[in-house]
Order: sequence, then structure tokens, then C-alpha cells
Amino acid sequence: MLLALAFLWLSVFWAQCEKVSPKPGLKLFREDYKSVQETCIAVGFVKNSCRNDTKIGIAFDARLGKGIRNLATKGRVVFDIVNLNQGSGYDASTGVFTAPSGGIYVFEWTIIAWEGLYALTALAVNDQFKSWSYCYAGKSNNWRSCSKLSILKLHKRDKVGIAVFNGPADIHHHYTSFSGFEL
Repeated sequence: MLLALAFLWLSVFWAQCEKVSPKPGLKLFREDYKSVQETCIAVGFVKNSCRNDTKIGIAFDARLGKGIRNLATKGRVVFDIVNLNQGSGYDASTGVFTAPSGGIYVFEWTIIAWEGLYALTALAVNDQFKSWSYCYAGKSNNWRSCSKLSILKLHKRDKVGIAVFNGPADIHHHYTSFSGFEL
């Protein structure tokens, strides 16, 4: 009888001491976290860990403070009102973004052409046109909004800006902007 009682007591003890979390939600949380972590790594969000928050992103967003009339061919559009300059790559006095590091970058610009006039602009990297936007308001009494998105591989210290590829350009300041970020 004593042997049976000892066996019963040990059976109950081992059943309670199995590797079962006293908090079942904690096990589910760990499994979910591991799944999220693996997903982050798989899509390249971080190299080794979802806890890697040491990288500061590179991004800027600027807009035009006043209209530009008769800007000549190769004239640079200077977006002088800066909303964001993460990484300090954009210079509002020149309208040039200097890549702080090499990598893949995304740039977008929106130009508003004056009523009935042209604003033929291009994204220039190191003063070489890489992507173009043909904005013509036509014979209407309306302004024309034209946007362009470009993805480029840049090297450290490459200089990027928006310039006129065929002038003169007449650019209205409302809703005219230039932005970019590193992928």
C-alpha cells in the first residue's frame, strides 16, 4: 500500500512538472515573436534581428517656396522649404541631395506648370539626366500637375537634383515638391 501511495504521488508530481508553461499565453507569444522575427529576416527588413534599430533612415522631403519663371535649360529647381531631412543629405540652399551612403534610392518629384506653359524637368545625378518629366499645361487656363518616380543605385557622395532639360520652364510653387529615401 505504501508503495502504491508513493507511485501515485510521483505520478502526480511528474505530471505537474512537465515542461508546460504555467502561462500558456507566453508560449504562444514566443512562437508568434519567432515567426515575426523570421519574416523580418526573410524580407530583408533587418540583417540578423528584428531588434536592430540602430540604423537611422535616410529620407528627405522638400517643396518649392515661390514660383519660378523662365528657368533656363540645365537650371536647377531649388526646393527651399524642407519638411524632412533625415540623415542631413538634402541642401535647401542648392536643391541638391548628396547621398550619405551608397545604395538603392527612390526619388519622386511633382511639378506644377503655369497655365499654358511648359515645365520640362529631369532628375539629374552628378549633372547627368537620368529620368524625365514632360509637363505642359497646353492651351488651357489650368495648371498642369506632373509627377515622376525613379529608383536609382547611387554611390556615396553622388549628387541628385531636379533640373530643366529643355527650357524655359515656368513652375508654380503650390504643390511642387521633391522627395527621396534610401531603400
